[in-house]
Amino acid sequence: MKGGRWTSSCASKGNPEGCETSSRERLSWRGGPPSRTGWRRTGSRCTWCPYERRGRMGTLRKIRQMKESWSELAPGQIIAQPNLRPIVSQGGYHLEGSKQALIWTNSQKLRGSFQVVDVEEDEVVYEGVLRDVGDHIWGGNTLIADFSDLKAPGRYRIRPRVEGTESLLDSFTFPIGPSLYLDLAERGARWFYYQRCGTEVPGWHPPCHTDDAILDGKSYDATGGWHDGGDYNKWSHYSYYGLFALLELYEAFPDRWEVDGLPYPLEEAVWEAEYVRKVQLEDGVLLSAVGGREDPWFWEGAPEKEPTRRLSADYGGRSYGNTTLVGAAMARLARVLRSLGYDEDKVQKYIKVAERGYRRGYNADFSEVPDEDKGSYLDTQAGLLLADIEFEGLTGDEGYRVDARRRVEAILSAQDERGFFYSDYEGTRPCRGRGFHLFALYKFLSTYPDDPLGPKIVDAFARWAEFWEPFARLSHFGQMGGPDRDGRPRNLPLWTCNIHIARAGWAMATAAMLLDRRDYLEIAERQIHWIVGYNPLEVSMMAGLGRGPGCYHTRLASCEGHEDGVVPGGILNGIEGSDGGVVELGDRRTGNLVIGDHLPLDYPLMDMDTYGWTYAYLTNEYWVPNNGWFVLAAVQLERAVASRYSDATRGCF
Repeated sequence: MKGGRWTSSCASKGNPEGCETSSRERLSWRGGPPSRTGWRRTGSRCTWCPYERRGRMGTLRKIRQMKESWSELAPGQIIAQPNLRPIVSQGGYHLEGSKQALIWTNSQKLRGSFQVVDVEEDEVVYEGVLRDVGDHIWGGNTLIADFSDLKAPGRYRIRPRVEGTESLLDSFTFPIGPSLYLDLAERGARWFYYQRCGTEVPGWHPPCHTDDAILDGKSYDATGGWHDGGDYNKWSHYSYYGLFALLELYEAFPDRWEVDGLPYPLEEAVWEAEYVRKVQLEDGVLLSAVGGREDPWFWEGAPEKEPTRRLSADYGGRSYGNTTLVGAAMARLARVLRSLGYDEDKVQKYIKVAERGYRRGYNADFSEVPDEDKGSYLDTQAGLLLADIEFEGLTGDEGYRVDARRRVEAILSAQDERGFFYSDYEGTRPCRGRGFHLFALYKFLSTYPDDPLGPKIVDAFARWAEFWEPFARLSHFGQMGGPDRDGRPRNLPLWTCNIHIARAGWAMATAAMLLDRRDYLEIAERQIHWIVGYNPLEVSMMAGLGRGPGCYHTRLASCEGHEDGVVPGGILNGIEGSDGGVVELGDRRTGNLVIGDHLPLDYPLMDMDTYGWTYAYLTNEYWVPNNGWFVLAAVQLERAVASRYSDATRGCF
């Protein structure tokens, strides 16, 4: 069997991730290499180990279902708590925003009240009655504690007062603050600093990858940039996520960054831009510094000890969408830096990068491109639109506005009558991912508020929000679910991840402002709350904030003093939903498998069973796009809350 072998000695081998070999089951292929659900049971004696790697045996570890609880579970309930403890947003609540906690009561219909306790003053500052909201597969019967009326900054806990049980615990501690979402955005933006490559990151590692990289057998200067996520690869074609996020953070709240020299968001953007400038080819294709001859992810040691790496465009650097969006982000950076009187030589270099990316997207004929490129049509239109806006600002050439209107029309035509977007020119591929088309439409509307296309853009947001709003009502947590591949509603559909959750938060916050919809704003808040702890696993997926999963897929866990894997501010890929079969969280490539083994449909999956390093990259890995969309969403939420409660607009929602 190619790439693997059968072994009956698995149970006798050491397992660095603590697999319980007594419960291992033999697995096999189903008609070729396994897909996400491509495993099946064939026995109960031993395990299939994909292959030995550097003398190390493959491993198998199964996610444990959390069902042990203080009382009998409700019919159909698939997850429970050991004790009754209010579930809160561990990252906190905005002073002027919506504030809720959930209480699971399993099969019991209980009543009661709750108190909000100031943890510093050790006193009760708010009391309320728990509201019954019905049952759900997560937690059974559910009560909500709503304390939105509490508008005092501080640090708090929720104390339940429930009749019928003594198995009660206070909630985790959480803050309430007047700039909560902006504070979270800055925390997420600071994560990019820890990803810096080619330099010392004090307290983490000495200068690393100072010999990046080899191209066609020759040395090529590709130093600098960011390690992209859980590995040390530097995916230049994803840089636009971080660049747009940092620029949005700076431009939305410039007064926050009054410092001598370049403000942090711009300093960090320039760090990445210098790398992008080095690795872009004349035709706009982007190279990336990656490890290994065939396996970019093979190195698991300290960053400064990784062997010399190579440059490749094979992993997304030729995508029209990626290359065009990178160009648009570089154009925006050039405009902002020029407005501050920054080094004009660098500004011109960034404009050149932007022009190459623009030309590549502009000249693409999506009726003729190969099938694998067709899905980048919508992102390419978004990139061209964003670049048009910036180029008009840089040059004063109104021809860019003419083209921008063409791109708006192209994006609007990719939306069907329900409000759903499609990523390809033919309108056959549903767009469920991390696209920037709504972001681009909003930027056009913000830049040209009196343009005749404005009402059409607002209508596009209205139809999008109307389509997605019901999926935010599927669970009491309010996270954005969605349709599965057969169109059925799911709490956690196949493609759910924190990029999807954060992007939905950004779009709902924008729709709330454009349409004066308070309910949309609350949905937007729930997306950020989900990421920072308000979820059925009670896990904060922003590292260093609240109770994390305890394990992270990051090679930086190899750095002395950072074996816990916590990289402050990093956003994990996020909770994945079980599809009822075998869900592989990682890592088939190394043969170290972490799986959800036939857990119930929509059971929330994340590795929380080990410490420090985990192979479960699908859920527990950091990634530049995660932090990019989180920062964008948090910034937009801060805008939306401020807009709602400003003196000029108070009460308009």
